[in-house]
Amino acid sequence: MDFRTMIKRDKKRWAAADVNKDNNLDYDEFVGFIHPEEKEHMFDIVVEETMEDIDKNHDGKLTVDEYIGDMYHRKEGETESEEPEWVKTEREQFKSFRDKNGDGHMDSKEVKDWILPTDYDHAEAEAKHLVYESDTNRDQKLTRQEIVDKWDLFVGSQATDFGDALTRHDEF
Repeated sequence: MDFRTMIKRDKKRWAAADVNKDNNLDYDEFVGFIHPEEKEHMFDIVVEETMEDIDKNHDGKLTVDEYIGDMYHRKEGETESEEPEWVKTEREQFKSFRDKNGDGHMDSKEVKDWILPTDYDHAEAEAKHLVYESDTNRDQKLTRQEIVDKWDLFVGSQATDFGDALTRHDEF
């Protein structure tokens, strides 16, 4: 994203955060500017910015490839069948849960349900997913070896900050 685009985006976000329209942000308004996902009046901006970032063909909806492309970039010559398991799981998530009306795309309402769910704890769901996929002996505890064996899941997970958290722990 170029500098002019960032300034334009920030001005739009500022205007949305400025509830009393005095062109200044008090503490609560500033929280909305910095963390728009925390303030309900900022939810439309979060959705709009997400769509701008991911919707590569600018048609106002997200395809499964645009959705996946935000998290994973296929290597040159790599086919869909050669993608890591977590990518295949995300493709299935898109079809089964994200694209609620089954039209093959996510519209802005579906994007909002995805990124700002009202009844879903992303961190808990991701943690359960990682344990379910990696816990080979089904004891509900992960060993170092179980994590190493499924390293591709962990480096693709927001729960580990896309693998960064694993580099900060000596046990890994």
